[in-house]
Amino acid sequence: MLRELVLAIGIPLVLLLLAVLAMEQWRDQLPAWLQRLAERPSWLWNTGIGLIIGLSLLRWLLQR
Repeated sequence: MLRELVLAIGIPLVLLLLAVLAMEQWRDQLPAWLQRLAERPSWLWNTGIGLIIGLSLLRWLLQR
């Protein structure tokens, strides 16, 4: 069960963290479409990712 938790939550968290770090590091060198995305408010995106992670954790806990 721990393996499934790592796959369901760990991998998306790592990918999200790497994407955020990359966008912060290379903000001036990003393509135009990524620069537009980087300038938008992120509360909606963060809420969606939080829901996905929270629901994945809830599913894992309920399967135990």
